Amino acid sequence: MGVTGIIKGNQIVITSETIVSISSYVANFKTSGVSVSVNGVPQTTGVTSNDYNSPLKYVVTGADGSINEYTVQMVAPRVLGSGSLRLWFKADQLTLNDGDPILTWSDVSGYGNHIVQASAPTVHTLYRKGQVNGYPVAEFRSVNVSRMNLSGGVGLYVTNSGSVFFVMKLVNTITGGVTLINIHGGQGREISIDHPISSYLVCRNGASCATISALPIPKNDFLAIGSVQVLMTSGREYWNGSLKGQAPISYDYAGGDTPNSIYLGNGNLDADIAEVLYFNTDLSDADVGKVFFYLNTKYGLSPK
Repeated sequence: MGVTGIIKGNQIVITSETIVSISSYVANFKTSGVSVSVNGVPQTTGVTSNDYNSPLKYVVTGADGSINEYTVQMVAPRVLGSGSLRLWFKADQLTLNDGDPILTWSDVSGYGNHIVQASAPTVHTLYRKGQVNGYPVAEFRSVNVSRMNLSGGVGLYVTNSGSVFFVMKLVNTITGGVTLINIHGGQGREISIDHPISSYLVCRNGASCATISALPIPKNDFLAIGSVQVLMTSGREYWNGSLKGQAPISYDYAGGDTPNSIYLGNGNLDADIAEVLYFNTDLSDADVGKVFFYLNTKYGLSPK
């Protein structure tokens, strides 16, 4: 099923690009301890089955009686939000050399909403290796007018509810603000960064923007940042999984034009981006927690 295991201390995340449902699985493991248990149930490698829909506490008992606990969480983004994932860009999915231009960034959500460099053949979005916990990034710089576009996308009709997450390092802001992502073209959902305060903004493109936490995003430091908009009522902002603020949001995207188009950056973005996920619904608190468990574990981030 194409799963990948990622370990950070006593946290282990098992993730997959392709799984569309999670059930019970049998784990194969090796241990130097005398026993392994989950919720008090002894585990036998290759035999014992567990339900991975919720986090599991693996307890390893050593020969000296010492006990170590590990939290194991399976996170399959295609499962979250009732299968509403529509965009998933991962820099580690790219097979490029350091400094190579990124002509196409493939979407691994299953919808094939791949984005391409807007300024090709003069390409300015670059691939940079080993930037955050050993993982690569896409380097966007406003001086180079970096921007990646998609038109004719699939399943990108923008409902009023939506959830979007980035792993990024903000380098700078410029006068007029910075566009991170625009979904649905004119009058559609847009996520931006204010200037010069560098606060996170949820916008209706061509209309206005709403500040949620009003906190300045730290520059030159990688952050998993995201927001959840619920209908036309409210928006929540998270940093590395910590809720930073909630504010009323009344944007109605139903009348947005240019359907099924997006752009990542708008030629004014100074940031390094490792990963982007967009869900066409408001994720539950439990699903938001799973997204950040995955991102924090993978990129070595801690709650802020």
